[in-house]
Amino acid sequence: MSNLYKRQTNIIRSSLKISTIEGSWWAVMYGTVETYLGAFFEVLKYSSYEISILTTLPIFIGSLFQNFSNKFYHFLKSRKTLVVGLKLFQTMLIPTIYFIGITIGNFYLFLVFICIYFVIALSQLSPWTSWMGYLVPSRLRGRYFGKRSQIIRIFMLISSLIAGAILNSYNSINPIIGFGIIFFIGVIANIGSAYYIYSQYEPSYETINEDNKKIDLRHIDYLHLRKFISYDSISEFAFSISGPLMMVYWLRELKFNYIELALLINVSQLIGLFSLRYWGKKIDALGANITIRWTSLSITIFPLFWILIYFFPIGMRLPFSVILASFASLMFSGRALAMDNRLYEHMLGKSMIQLTSKRILYRGLFIFLGGLAGGLLTKTDFILMYLSIFSSSNIHFVLFVSAIIRFAVWMKFLRDSKMQV
Repeated sequence: MSNLYKRQTNIIRSSLKISTIEGSWWAVMYGTVETYLGAFFEVLKYSSYEISILTTLPIFIGSLFQNFSNKFYHFLKSRKTLVVGLKLFQTMLIPTIYFIGITIGNFYLFLVFICIYFVIALSQLSPWTSWMGYLVPSRLRGRYFGKRSQIIRIFMLISSLIAGAILNSYNSINPIIGFGIIFFIGVIANIGSAYYIYSQYEPSYETINEDNKKIDLRHIDYLHLRKFISYDSISEFAFSISGPLMMVYWLRELKFNYIELALLINVSQLIGLFSLRYWGKKIDALGANITIRWTSLSITIFPLFWILIYFFPIGMRLPFSVILASFASLMFSGRALAMDNRLYEHMLGKSMIQLTSKRILYRGLFIFLGGLAGGLLTKTDFILMYLSIFSSSNIHFVLFVSAIIRFAVWMKFLRDSKMQV
């Protein structure tokens, strides 16, 4: 019996290493495709409001339909088959989105395919979370995911910098060619990710408790999880009011080119990258809730500083933007890692696909509502024409509102050290 346990332990350890390799391939896809989707929308000349819809509605639609991943899992009885199949489908959608965007020019058709892409992408999260929840011991989750995320972020950083350099080199010739090249790299990387997912060890269908009965979060058994999901969703609403417009803000208002944009995104990510092991150890030692509380408080003020940077001399905008984005990356990295660990604590190893799907569902809804609100707020010029700080850019009012709501959410859920999410 002990030999059997030892063999399984060795297989799991090997699988966790493979998972890090798989995540690195995925990071290259993310760094070359999803990181620059907002810039792709900008090149296609969509308005701020349309970009808000393109950025947030697909996440909402994806969060609705990913709820069916649990049914597909019980039909296939294999997380591996489900995730690999979805990943290959996602891979085919990348060139499809590119060609529809540059050839047809129909906003609504383009939106439909972006929605399908995010349905497929988000549907992978729940079965993957359940899978990893089984493989990673609870006492080591913060440390393991911190280390894994750090390695993944390195590949995301390198691929994103390369993609930014490619886009910048083609900017004066034809930026569409540049996007074609980086999206092709993303296709190859996602195939690599699918291969390594297929190489991982998968526990049998019967091993993990994935009850097929419908879960009702209103039940008393899910009181704490319900509070967690409420906070998670409402805070995402606050972030998403301004989040989808940041790429537009950097390109249109702060006048960054693609090299500067890549520098801003990736240098700031280095801070978050090298903080992940630190965050993982702190979460294991102090608990996820404390980390969530203090990182969330700092996150409330970032939009106000983005407004301030607009009024700096042009030569000072980039260095101060890098400093601000780096600090934001530090706080968001710690918060994201703590939130994921907190979810595992609430799930207790049971019904993880369904419960993760619930979280994704409500997050997606509130991300969409936040993005929609932010897009609508860009149309409020006539109200703010006498306020110079807002009239200089309609995105400034969006940033101001986002900061106010972020702070209100923190006060509601985390103002007291005894409050738990």
